[in-house]
Amino acid sequence: MPAPVALSLVDVRVRYGDRFAVDGVSLDVRRGEIVGLLGPNGSGKSTTLAVAAGVLDAAEGTVTVEGISRLVDPAGFAMRVGFVPQECALYDELTATDNLTFFGKLYGLAGADLRRRVLRVLGRVRLADHAEQRVSTFSGGMKQRLNLAVALIHDPGLLLLDEPTAALDPASRDALFADLTRLRDDGHAVLLSTHHLDEAELGCDRVAVLDRGKLVACGSPNELLRCRSTDRQVLYGHLRVRPPKFLQKALQKRFGTRIEFEITGRRLRLSAPTNEDLGMALATILAEGIELETYRTPAGTLERTMRDSGSVAATHGGADQP
Repeated sequence: MPAPVALSLVDVRVRYGDRFAVDGVSLDVRRGEIVGLLGPNGSGKSTTLAVAAGVLDAAEGTVTVEGISRLVDPAGFAMRVGFVPQECALYDELTATDNLTFFGKLYGLAGADLRRRVLRVLGRVRLADHAEQRVSTFSGGMKQRLNLAVALIHDPGLLLLDEPTAALDPASRDALFADLTRLRDDGHAVLLSTHHLDEAELGCDRVAVLDRGKLVACGSPNELLRCRSTDRQVLYGHLRVRPPKFLQKALQKRFGTRIEFEITGRRLRLSAPTNEDLGMALATILAEGIELETYRTPAGTLERTMRDSGSVAATHGGADQP
């Protein structure tokens, strides 16, 4: 028997001026799964999450969480949703405990029940030993875990995360996905946005690909790979330091069109038609003094699916196609 639907978006549209930022998106997210919203900047990921969280109204369509519409029962809707925005919504001069207590009171929690919840969520995100430490002393990874704890304080069934790994190093990113996997295994539904293809492949049960506000493909990473295979070789890496922009431009000019080369922050992505070309590109980068902390070459990738997403057959997990 399928798990209960936690989030249902049906033919959702959001208009900004004369264009639709979200254009007819239909998607279900069930309990016990992690779904990734994948797409470039401006594809509608953040807007879709804002609508799902109830912080933005849809111009058309319906949004329900565990069968509840915010338009009918705003309080009931809010208690079932935990939202982690891109920017950490924390008070730096307060301790972790004080932050969680403050946000818990906003949900109507109080007394011994609130104190128990604070201790429980701090344990879940591995911050119990830092409960009385000021957030201003936290690392980026610790702040993101506390941000997640804030979203969990009222024990929602649905978690929404907007590019949660944007400022994290590889170890912190892996730790965050480990936390999300445990939450999924405990029966939570998780919907997160990312524009990093490796995260979608490794961390999500299903991937929903957005392009200019439309949902153009949805399925497991393996299903999408079968829909559109690629013979290009891909390498993902994390750089020790971010190289100067002039070096990025010089390398791209040197590689030409045969090799795709992209650095976003300290993330590196290389794509080449053969392993030999990929090795040549990697050797060239290392020769320029660019140091890699970690790298991997996945056996399959969603690169072509993303690039040719308009021609991929959508395979929804229970929702109507847009």
